Amino acid sequence: MSSDIEEKTMAAENEAEILLLLAAFYNFNPESSSIDAMKNVDVESIGDDEVRECFRKITGYANDTVAGEESDPVIELKRDWTKLFRGVSPAYGPKAPYEALYTGDKGTKLFSDLTQLYLDEGYCGYSELKNRQDYIGVELDFAGFLALLRVNALNAGDSAEFDRLSEVLESFVREHVGSWFPQFYKEAQEHIGTDYYRGVLDLTAIMLRLT
Repeated sequence: MSSDIEEKTMAAENEAEILLLLAAFYNFNPESSSIDAMKNVDVESIGDDEVRECFRKITGYANDTVAGEESDPVIELKRDWTKLFRGVSPAYGPKAPYEALYTGDKGTKLFSDLTQLYLDEGYCGYSELKNRQDYIGVELDFAGFLALLRVNALNAGDSAEFDRLSEVLESFVREHVGSWFPQFYKEAQEHIGTDYYRGVLDLTAIMLRLT
C-alpha cells in the first residue's frame, strides 16, 4: 500500500471513529463506564489542534470524576445530557436536536427522504437506536456508518466506491445535519453546564466542517 493510500485510509478511519463516538455521546445517557473510557484517550497524540482541544475538555471532565455512577460529577453530567438533548422545556434548555424542529419541516417528506437514504446505503441504526430518523445522534451515526464504508472501499482498492460514498457523505452533511446544527449549537451555548458537553458540541461543529 502506497504512503498516500495509507494516509488517506488513516484519515478516513479517524473520521469514522470520531463521528461514531459523537453519535454515542448524543444517543446514550452517560454512565460511569463510558465516562471512565474517556480517561484512556491519548489526547496528546491527536494531530489536529482544534480536535485535541475538544478532547481535552471531555477527558478533563472525565478525569475529574470519581468512581461510582452516583457521584456528583456523573449526576451533573446526566443532568447536562438531559437538558441539552431531550428538549424538556423551553426554559430548561435548547430545542431538542431534531432536524425538523430547526428547519420547520412539519410534513412527512423529511422522514421518508431520510428513511430512503438510510435504506439505500444499508443503514438501519435509527430503528436499533429507537429514535427518530432526524435526531442528531442518528444522523451522526449514519455519517459514521458512511465513513466506515469509505474505509472498507479504500481497503478493497475500490476508488470509485470511495468517491461515491464521499459524495453521499458530503451531500448528507450539507443538506441535513450540517444545515441545522449551527442553530442548535448557538442555542445550546446558553445551557451547557459541563466542559464535557462543551467539548462534544465543539467537536461536532469541527467534524461537520471538516467532513
